[in-house]
Amino acid sequence: MSDNDPYDGPGEADALPLYRKTDLFYLLSHHRKRAVVLTLAAAPWSRVHLRQLAEALTLLEADAEHQTLSTAQVRTVRTNLKRSHLPPLIHAGVIAWDDEQTDVLVPGPAFASALHTLTTAGHSLARPPSDG
Repeated sequence: MSDNDPYDGPGEADALPLYRKTDLFYLLSHHRKRAVVLTLAAAPWSRVHLRQLAEALTLLEADAEHQTLSTAQVRTVRTNLKRSHLPPLIHAGVIAWDDEQTDVLVPGPAFASALHTLTTAGHSLARPPSDG
């Protein structure tokens, strides 16, 4: 369900918790948001630099070795994270920017709930199956 698709079920869309953009299931519906949470959970001292996160995601998505990644690929993923995926997670309190270091992510107050949701409900970093 995208922002452009009207809700046509019973009741009002605003009354449905899974339709709200702050709902954990909605937040974690994209593979990159799930990857942010899982990468941060596995990171030493529960901190990850945005550049390292972008490199890890680029590697996972390309199923490639570090030597085959271009700077442009990593930059594209980093930009997408900063513009699309990190702000909703920050707004919901799942992650936060470190107060002392620029471009370093740390767990937010809702991080444990998001991680619990992923680990108990199952998760996949894979993209949705393509139609072709």
